[in-house]
Amino acid sequence: MSSLRTFKHFYNTSYNKRPILTLCVTNGILGAISDTLAQSITHYDYHVNKKKEQRVAISENHTHRLQLDERLPEKLQVEETACPPPQWEFQRTLRFAAYNFTVAPILGKWFMFLDKFIPMPVATGALSKVAQSALNRQKDGVAIRRMVADQVLFAPAGVAVFFTVMGYIETREWEGVKDKFRNAYAPVLIMNYKVWPIVQLINFKMMPLQYRLPFISSLGILWNAYLSWINNASTVKEEEPGLTKN
Repeated sequence: MSSLRTFKHFYNTSYNKRPILTLCVTNGILGAISDTLAQSITHYDYHVNKKKEQRVAISENHTHRLQLDERLPEKLQVEETACPPPQWEFQRTLRFAAYNFTVAPILGKWFMFLDKFIPMPVATGALSKVAQSALNRQKDGVAIRRMVADQVLFAPAGVAVFFTVMGYIETREWEGVKDKFRNAYAPVLIMNYKVWPIVQLINFKMMPLQYRLPFISSLGILWNAYLSWINNASTVKEEEPGLTKN
């Protein structure tokens, strides 16, 4: 607990002095962790599948297989022959960390914008039970409005920016960006709406402003790992021999 308090004090001090830089560094580190997790899962799945193939004549038990390829959206699934053994890509991790570092100011400013234009009511003095209950309902309403604004306005734009930046950095061509949108944008946005509304509702209702981005970035490690996985799968799909675009 003392370590946690020390880290909290360090983070708050850093945020008070340099809020944007603190958010950038925090988000960049969590982005690197996310991609490392995504690549680790991909490596694990590949090697488990290979071991299963070697023992297929002995046992048909696939209990521990993740079957990642089969969990991809249909547009991103490729033939087995198109999938060579995965190699660890440090540049991919650096790209993901750099992206998260770069977008942190935008996310931070967005949260500040919501705080300013959809303000949370604050109690003044002691409240009766009835007044406290009414205040809590008002806070719930504000949190819901912030969440709706975030998911309607920011989420689609955020996913679009992600695939635009990653597609162009990886291919240096706008055709690569189009491929990302064609293959991955819709599945990711749909998954976003399955995951993030409840997370953002908790975030806007319970988290102070300085903790909102670290909160969603920490819980978003798995989400960012998913984004990294889908983004890489779309890259593999683009490189698949004989690929024809619809």
